Amino acid sequence: EEMGLAKRMVNDHTSYLRMNHYPPCRSGASEKENADVSGDGERNTAEKTPQEPPPLGISPHRDAGFLTVLLQDDDCHSLQVARFEDEDHRDGDADCWVTVHPVPGALTINTGDMAMIWSNGRFRAPLHRVLTDPSKERYSAPFFYNPGYNELISPLPCCCRDVTSPATMASSATAGEDLNGTSTKDLEPKKYLPCLWGYFRAVRFAGDLTDLGVEIQTSHFKMVVGSGKVEEEKRDKEEKSSSSHVEKQHKFLDCVDFREAFDVEKYRDILQS
Repeated sequence: EEMGLAKRMVNDHTSYLRMNHYPPCRSGASEKENADVSGDGERNTAEKTPQEPPPLGISPHRDAGFLTVLLQDDDCHSLQVARFEDEDHRDGDADCWVTVHPVPGALTINTGDMAMIWSNGRFRAPLHRVLTDPSKERYSAPFFYNPGYNELISPLPCCCRDVTSPATMASSATAGEDLNGTSTKDLEPKKYLPCLWGYFRAVRFAGDLTDLGVEIQTSHFKMVVGSGKVEEEKRDKEEKSSSSHVEKQHKFLDCVDFREAFDVEKYRDILQS
C-alpha cells in the first residue's frame, strides 16, 4: 500500500507553488508612541501605552495538505510555530510561539493535516502563523505538495495496528520491528477515519474564503480508542461530529467533477448541510 501511495503522489497530485509578499506594517501602539512627542522633541513617557504584539500577516492555521516545502526570506524572520495544541490555545502569550529562523540556502519543511492522518498522528501538523515587521518586507515561496483529489486518506498499515483482529494483535506482540525500525508493539491503534482529500480541501477553502460558515479539521475524523465509560462518552461525541463529514464526503464525491474549476455555489447545499 505504501508503494502504491508513493507512485500516486508522483503521478496524481494536486500540488502548487505560491508566492507571498508581506509589506511592512506598523502596529497602532507603535504609531501612537512615535507621535507622542512633546514640543521640545522629548517623548512623553508618562502617557505612552504598552506596545502591542505586531499585527499578523497570516492568522494561526495548519496546512491542509501533505507537505509544505518553504523557501523563507533570510532577512525577515516572521514565521512562528505554536508549542501548544488547539485545545490549549493561548494566542496572546508570546512565550507559546517559537520563531522559525531560516537557514540560508536551506528549505523549511512543514507537515500538514494529511501527513498527520497518514502517519496516524506520528507526524504532527503544527499550528503556525506569520507576523508582520514594522520596517521590513517579507517574501516567501511555499510549495504545497498535496495528494490527488480522489485520494482517500487513512492511517497507513505501517503506522498503526489493528486492535479488532486477535491474529494481528498476537503477531504484533512477537513481530519485532517494522520497516521503519519501530517496534510493532509500540504502534498505536488506528486514530482516524478515512478522509477524502478533495472534500477536505473544498470545505477548508469554503471555510476560509466564503460565507458558508463551515469548518473542517483532522479532529473531525479522529476516533476515540478505549473501553472505559469516559472513552465511550468521548467516542459518542466524536462520532456525532465526524459522521456528518464522513457522510457528506461520499455525497460530494458522487457529484463532483475534479476536472472542473471548483465552484462553491454549485456544492453549497452539500458543504453547508
